[in-house]
Amino acid sequence: MISDINDNLYSEVLMALRELSVRLQDFGNPWLLGGSCGLWLQGVKLGTPPRDVDIYADMDDAVLLHEQLADVLLDVPRLDESGVYISRLSHYRLGNLTLELVGGFEVKTSDGSYRTEVSNVLHEEAVLGQLEGINMFLMPLSHELLFNLLRERPDRYLAIAEVMRGSMERHLPLLLKLLKRNDWNTHLVNKLADLLDSPTLAEQWFRNRNCEA
Repeated sequence: MISDINDNLYSEVLMALRELSVRLQDFGNPWLLGGSCGLWLQGVKLGTPPRDVDIYADMDDAVLLHEQLADVLLDVPRLDESGVYISRLSHYRLGNLTLELVGGFEVKTSDGSYRTEVSNVLHEEAVLGQLEGINMFLMPLSHELLFNLLRERPDRYLAIAEVMRGSMERHLPLLLKLLKRNDWNTHLVNKLADLLDSPTLAEQWFRNRNCEA
């Protein structure tokens, strides 16, 4: 269930998302709304309303998206390789909120190495978010769960897992695909299986890994 959209803070989020939807309505290449806004629109419980808007695209598509948003630009796109993340980042103004455009996102930690593939993988499984005239595809929860596990955000991954457990048959195929297409250690996969109450998830991952060895 989506939080109270009549709250002033949520109203600002809706205004920003509506502007984004209008600006990109004729953009033909895949992009996804992620972060706290994407979680909120998929019923994930958040401690506070979203404070910004995050959209994800593959690297080449991020360049084209930047051209669509250039008139509300806040900074010049740059390749960010700080910490455990690699991505092309740029920021824009949407009403009272900041939009962050993330291109070619990768994260590498001791628990795993994960690369987002928006066009070839994630967009195919994305949910179409529809609310008060806003229509946009949302980053799948399988991505959000793995990402927040890698960055050790229990406030996020516990809430995401709670929603996913209610419809595992819908989320499991993509989750297995993401596990197969990226590198993970055993500790993270076991933790993932525990969070989702799905021991078969770890079993399938081990079986696939052994077949590829």
